[in-house]
Amino acid sequence: MWPRSAERQGTPWQLLGIPIHIEASWFLVVAFIAWSLARGYFPSTYAGLPTGLYWAMGVLAALLLYLCVLLHELGHSVVARHHGIPVRCVTLFMFGGVAQIARDARRPAIELQVALAGPLVSALIAGACFAASGHLPARQPLEVAGAAVVRYLAVINTGLIVFNMLPGFPLDGGRVLRAALWAWTGSLRRATRIASTLGLLLGLGLLVLGGWALTQGAWSAGIWYILLGMFLRRMARASYDQAAWMET
Repeated sequence: MWPRSAERQGTPWQLLGIPIHIEASWFLVVAFIAWSLARGYFPSTYAGLPTGLYWAMGVLAALLLYLCVLLHELGHSVVARHHGIPVRCVTLFMFGGVAQIARDARRPAIELQVALAGPLVSALIAGACFAASGHLPARQPLEVAGAAVVRYLAVINTGLIVFNMLPGFPLDGGRVLRAALWAWTGSLRRATRIASTLGLLLGLGLLVLGGWALTQGAWSAGIWYILLGMFLRRMARASYDQAAWMET
């Protein structure tokens, strides 16, 4: 995702000349992901390893997951800057990351290129991890752990691509849809309204899914879906309101 946002102060570090910010919520989610991997996913999938190794795998996988998210957002940012669009910063937070781009693209083709850059980076990472996982040795515990983390990154990056390409603004798929509608209708405002409406519906679907998960006893998944649905609806509503304001 790459919404526009006010520029932040106090940049802790930069990458490729782009300020990188980390919100406090990022640390909480990294800890939760590491815990869930160390206590659930890795022991159930790769039984028989030492407990300490499971924790090392969980922490490493969680950190590498967010590194993949950062590279995804840098993909958006690099292509945007290539087309002369300023990038204020990339922010990592509980739901992943956002590239905060200063303005909309001037043409639908540029919008499409910027929107697809992030998923393309994720696809390259997923492909490389899938390819590597088939050739890594897995005889000793450390070898099994390394191969397991690589396979996890392959699967999770594939899942992130699928989710990100859903046709609801402000997800990447919603921006691809907006670019197509913009080219078809000739109106960025109309395209934004349609893509944002689908984003609102997608957020509502996540809220419903979260509620259903809670009734099934899947508390962590249910709460996560609800929070993500609320976030997507807030971002989609802001974009919809902006488009409506531009039409007045």
